[in-house]
Amino acid sequence: MSKKNNKTYALCDVNSFYVSCERMFRPDLDGKPVIVLSNNDGCIISLSDEAKALGVKMATPYFQAKDLIAQHKITTFSSNYGLYGDISARFNNVLQQHCDKVVPYSVDESFLCFEGFTEHLTNKSLIEHNLHIKNELQRVLSLPVCIGLAPTKTLAKVANHYAKKHKLSSHGVIDLSCEQQKHWVLKQIPVRDIWGVGHQLAKKLIQQNILNAWDLHNADFKVLQRRFSVNMERMVLELRGQECLSFDQAPQPKQSILNSRSFGQAITNYQDLKEALSYHATRCCEKLRKQKSLASSISLFVYAKPSNKNHSFNYKPQITIRFSEATDDTGLFIQAVEKGLQKLYRRGVNYKKAGVMLNGIKDKQGHQSDFFTALPERPELMQSIDSINKRFGKDIAHFASLGFNKKWAMRANSLSAHYTSRWQDLLRV
Repeated sequence: MSKKNNKTYALCDVNSFYVSCERMFRPDLDGKPVIVLSNNDGCIISLSDEAKALGVKMATPYFQAKDLIAQHKITTFSSNYGLYGDISARFNNVLQQHCDKVVPYSVDESFLCFEGFTEHLTNKSLIEHNLHIKNELQRVLSLPVCIGLAPTKTLAKVANHYAKKHKLSSHGVIDLSCEQQKHWVLKQIPVRDIWGVGHQLAKKLIQQNILNAWDLHNADFKVLQRRFSVNMERMVLELRGQECLSFDQAPQPKQSILNSRSFGQAITNYQDLKEALSYHATRCCEKLRKQKSLASSISLFVYAKPSNKNHSFNYKPQITIRFSEATDDTGLFIQAVEKGLQKLYRRGVNYKKAGVMLNGIKDKQGHQSDFFTALPERPELMQSIDSINKRFGKDIAHFASLGFNKKWAMRANSLSAHYTSRWQDLLRV
């Protein structure tokens, strides 16, 4: 039966996204075990089904898995976030060609909304249409995906989770619009795997004898609201097929923007530390301009290398510099970084981590500058730098404060090429 004037939500999720991005340019790795490591090659954050079958576990520290990786000759990659971000944008671009409403939820998954979808106009069912989307993503980008369909976003998450667990039987697409199928699937999903249920909340629900999604579906939502929160009430109603979470096409602008990294090796030099903080400020300002916002303060923090084995930092000062007026000019934030670091820096200290946070964020549109305290901004320069870097690659044009040697850069011993964002890394055929 066709659906008229009815909403159906879909969640499209890429399987093992980071691994899939690496395989896109290395087809020789299809069907072979592959893992991707976190910042500084710390732990495993993405792994293929073949690696899982060999006993490799998610979030395992790399040094603990080294022997297993060597034994089975598992291909290992360092995180290449520039590549992953670009592939994520292309992933959403393909989705937008097959659906009017698409909202990215994370780097590897997006919500779709089908409203008024009718079979007699399209000559295919909604499941067939989403199977076509799945096949197009595989054909165009070599990305394997699973899609969950349902009347609400929470149920779409459940459907997607089930489709990923049963790829062969579901063909990667599950529709929970049918009540009988919905009931059966909800009984298979542990309560801890429901969208929005964390580890601690799952333990409390299990104590209430709510063991799976079906138990939560049948629970008294008013009692759960009093015991937990209104979000729990919404979750129960969404599992019952009643829409409570709106489909926001434009995500709300961030109220604060953070960028931080641990260093590949401890640094003591003031100049190296200034370059690292300038780099983080630059990334934050790019995000600020992208969401068309201004910030009125910047906070800097630096962490000293632990002096013991419990991994706690024994020196972690921070400082906030406020501007007389909100701005998005990278140069002004870099000046503030140097001013703040002069007060934080200690000679001889081994610094292991640094970061920057922008606060006091407001919408740029309609902002009225103060005639007497206006900052010396250069909007044309910022626009030019952003345009050049977007076209030719990140930091092709940048402030000299970022330096060139990057002694503070993260450890990435197995980094793949930037196939889609650097001219020198383009594949040659």
